[in-house]
Amino acid sequence: MVEILVIMAAGMLIGYLLRRKKALFPILDRIVMAVIFLLLFVLGISVGLNETVVSSIHMIGVKAVVLTSGAVFGSVLCCGLAYRFFFAATFADTASEAADGEVPHEG
Repeated sequence: MVEILVIMAAGMLIGYLLRRKKALFPILDRIVMAVIFLLLFVLGISVGLNETVVSSIHMIGVKAVVLTSGAVFGSVLCCGLAYRFFFAATFADTASEAADGEVPHEG
């Protein structure tokens, strides 16, 4: 664990020192994407080699669908409640002002 923190701190320090070198950004973006793809590929290999995961992949898929559906439903519900309790009156006032010919100012 200490090694991970040291490596991360070293990367942050190097990034801080190179933050003004704008020419490096596109190169670093490509390197980061390549490393992420490599990590995903290696993760896929390790999952494919795991007999337990491969034999229960159908149950993992069902659980993933249930969790994803619950997360989407909960997010939509919370957004709807937040809109109703915090923003509905503001938008209604803006709409009525616009209908009266007034242009609301922003800012």
